[in-house]
Amino acid sequence: MHFLLLLLASAAGLSAAATIPVAVGQNGLRFTPDIIHAAVGDVIEFRFYPRNHSVVAGDFSHPCRPAAHGGFWSGFFPTPEATINDNVFRVTVAHPFPIPIYCSQNNGQHCANGMVAVINPVGPGVRALDVYKAAARHAGNATSPDGPPFGGVIAPREKPSVTVTRTTHGGGGGGGGSFTHSGSFSTGGSFSTTHTTVSFSTTVIKTSTITSTRTNTSTVPGISTHTATKTTVVVTPTATRTATGGGGAVVTAAAPRERVAAPVAGLVGVAVAALFV
Repeated sequence: MHFLLLLLASAAGLSAAATIPVAVGQNGLRFTPDIIHAAVGDVIEFRFYPRNHSVVAGDFSHPCRPAAHGGFWSGFFPTPEATINDNVFRVTVAHPFPIPIYCSQNNGQHCANGMVAVINPVGPGVRALDVYKAAARHAGNATSPDGPPFGGVIAPREKPSVTVTRTTHGGGGGGGGSFTHSGSFSTGGSFSTTHTTVSFSTTVIKTSTITSTRTNTSTVPGISTHTATKTTVVVTPTATRTATGGGGAVVTAAAPRERVAAPVAGLVGVAVAALFV
């Protein structure tokens, strides 16, 4: 039972472990952050910027010198300008005690010029960052451990992966409409970008009119004459073409309409008197 509780506690501790990123040389000759708080089991991930830096676990009593026992050493990470190195150096924190770290690059004496940091510092005192940094100013050239890297793991840097959704609104050939990009990164976070172009709407109406006049005359012999005039206006189908957005078109047609004008000559009655001899 006791063993099972220890196993569960250990599993809970592992699941709660955090990865703490530390930039090496991103902002000049410094670690960012240069005060690192980490619990046992946490992973400190060192990410390397130009030009050529290293990470060494040091000794508070001997600035810019490797720890006498244990510790870690990343080796050098040459990195081209304006890039981040494709690899990182990961160190799993094994104890809660303070650890000074430094860059051992002597081309410019990085350690003596302030490129140091402290993991879990205790201060004020000899184990505080400012005290270690002040002592390093007088250390001269730094010392790199002999042999290959140790005390950590060199691994490929996780690069952001992007999932993009593209939504397009508007027509095709003319340039109107808008589209939206959205997605997420594998390292966390999301983005949304919307691009909008000017849309347009154009309507063209074409009509033509035909006017015809018809006159009918009827005569009742000896009594009256009836003349009727009818004017007909015929409007051809009205074609309306509307283009919206980038070129989509809708064409609608109206049925012919017939409009009858008011009579221009109404009923004309002519009375003829009968002559009796």
